[in-house]
Amino acid sequence: MSRPQSLQEVADDAVSGRKSFGHALDEFLDAFYLDHPNKPQQQRRLDEAPNFTGDPLQDAWLGAVGEHLARRWGLNVPTWTWRPQHCALNAPTFAPDSRPLRHILIAQSPAAFKSRMIFTLAAPLQRARFPRAADR
Repeated sequence: MSRPQSLQEVADDAVSGRKSFGHALDEFLDAFYLDHPNKPQQQRRLDEAPNFTGDPLQDAWLGAVGEHLARRWGLNVPTWTWRPQHCALNAPTFAPDSRPLRHILIAQSPAAFKSRMIFTLAAPLQRARFPRAADR
């Protein structure tokens, strides 16, 4: 199986059961980071609106990832990231789900995640392939 090339493919892989949502997202992030510093290619990976997975948390993550990556790498934030389904959580979600860490997660969570009631660490999309010496 190949690595998802867009967030659309992440959603499709998760819905079809070919890959877990987390696994598909991690593979997509690797592909996205390997494109650095090719901003047009990174933008193409974000532009296509993903199908909805039917899971409010996964759909919120997709919206947050699309917005966060665009802002972090100086790209255009795709308008699809603010579709209602990408902002439909009814209660806060903490990742990791640790009560003692909640105050840290609330403080550190990037805006794209926080606005969707997802509270996570400051660098939720960190991967081994993240361009370490990357200038924006």
